Amino acid sequence: MWRHGATDTGKIRWYCPKCKKSGIKKRPDVVARRWLNITKRWLIEGVKLRTIAKERKLHLHYIQTKCAETLKRLAHNNPATILDSSKPLLLDGTWLVTKKLAVLIASDTDRIIHWKFVSLENIESWQFFLNELSGQPKAIVSDAQKGLLLAVNLRFGNIPQQRCLAHIARQARLWLTQHPKTEAGLQLLALVDALSLARTPEAANEWSQSYQLWLDRWSDFLKEKSHYEQSQRWWYTHRKMRAVRSLLTHAWPNLFTHISYHIPNTTNSLEGGINSPMKFVFKEHRGLSMEHKKALVNIFLNERQREKNQH
Repeated sequence: MWRHGATDTGKIRWYCPKCKKSGIKKRPDVVARRWLNITKRWLIEGVKLRTIAKERKLHLHYIQTKCAETLKRLAHNNPATILDSSKPLLLDGTWLVTKKLAVLIASDTDRIIHWKFVSLENIESWQFFLNELSGQPKAIVSDAQKGLLLAVNLRFGNIPQQRCLAHIARQARLWLTQHPKTEAGLQLLALVDALSLARTPEAANEWSQSYQLWLDRWSDFLKEKSHYEQSQRWWYTHRKMRAVRSLLTHAWPNLFTHISYHIPNTTNSLEGGINSPMKFVFKEHRGLSMEHKKALVNIFLNERQREKNQH
């Protein structure tokens, strides 16, 4: 190969005297990185492919083909890393395509550790997901989905667990509403609001005593029943309030684990910091195929992982 001048962009042109052709040398890794950056601009930053094609003076169809090839290459996520025994493990699952595609995500306080695509969020998928993780975390923080809890117990045994207080507060407010009509409902809503403010053993003990007093005071009230003419049956009058009572009572043993083990009391870093922005990106690209949607998640989570590592 001989040097044969340079291109308009300053790259060295090479000439082959045998085949009488000239061109520039391309490194596959550099080319792949360039197309990954273009795909990120399109998917994550929201730049239109037509705009990118005009900037780079390339045909739109060529840009589309190259981005599709990049997405196909990124349809499988990276292998998991080893867990840090000094940090908690935050677990959460979110539906990307209703009843078709969900992603399970694990992170600690500093980084995204692992994620996996599943079609169902149940004990089998969570167990398979957790078995891909090596090591033992300090504690678990989750929304306590039934399949998740069973899988955690099978994988990590009797490990300290913290219920996500944000999930509890959100569900309780949904059932009680913002303005309950009864005194019992108002007091219960105040207890729910006070959950996140209990950050010391004394405050946690005070909350527990207040909740027990509420249970004792309104026990008979919650047993009241009403007759429904449409169904011709008697049923509990305050069903939603009973649901909140059940929610708090079952979560009670794991409400204040964060105080003893100095871990987060919510999965908000996953919910608000990862899941919500990711779903917003999905809304902007609703026409993607299932494989391309998986690739979009991989690009998004890898980008977040890189950003956290830089910090």
